[in-house]
Amino acid sequence: MNNANVAGHRQSATDPTAQVFLAYAAEDGCRAPGEAIAGPGGAEVVGELRQLLTQTQITYRQCPCPWPADADPEAIISRAAEACDNYVLVLSPYTLADVFCLQGLLFALSLNKRIVPVLIETVSAHHLPEPLQTLETVDLRDRSLPLTQTDGGRQLLQILHHAADYHHAHTQLLLRALEWERQRRHPDLLLEGDELDQYQRWLVQANGRSHHRPIQLQALYITESARHQASQGSAVALGMGWIRRWL
Repeated sequence: MNNANVAGHRQSATDPTAQVFLAYAAEDGCRAPGEAIAGPGGAEVVGELRQLLTQTQITYRQCPCPWPADADPEAIISRAAEACDNYVLVLSPYTLADVFCLQGLLFALSLNKRIVPVLIETVSAHHLPEPLQTLETVDLRDRSLPLTQTDGGRQLLQILHHAADYHHAHTQLLLRALEWERQRRHPDLLLEGDELDQYQRWLVQANGRSHHRPIQLQALYITESARHQASQGSAVALGMGWIRRWL
């Protein structure tokens, strides 16, 4: 994720997460330094989106543009999707042909992330990927005002702020579980104490939801953490019993 750009207030050197991953086609968001934007196009809207997120102190990541020669776009987008609370997909005709945007979308869906489609150009509904056809779309095609003064801009902020704590906890737990899995399930990476109690309560709440539920790895991570803590407690109790008998 070192190749992704960052803005906002909740980001820190020790916190790889962001509230938003802003995904858009290169044709909509990339331009050379100093290049003027001729008229209201995709790059203008993406720029306004960045400004809206920054002004409202919503942290975001986005793909580097252009991609560095040594970059691995699939890996960068996958890690960004893991570490975001919301996958905001900027929809235009270019997006539907952008393999990296669509790969990121499918990966975010597999993690049960909140997907927020943002429409900046007219796209035929039957051309949309099937997962997007049932999602609420934020319409940002009216660019006569700054986004903060449009219905679409206000709608986007309302979506991002709704249940924000839940989605942030989803991301934090997912990153912990993924690290545990990638480190061959090392017991030192398991949850314990108050943190385990907190995520056990979160899991009960999450399992009662119809959308953005925990994935299997998150549930397994909590289960294994509880089992490990119980076994450690049993070992301590057994050791204390031997000590009392010896005394």
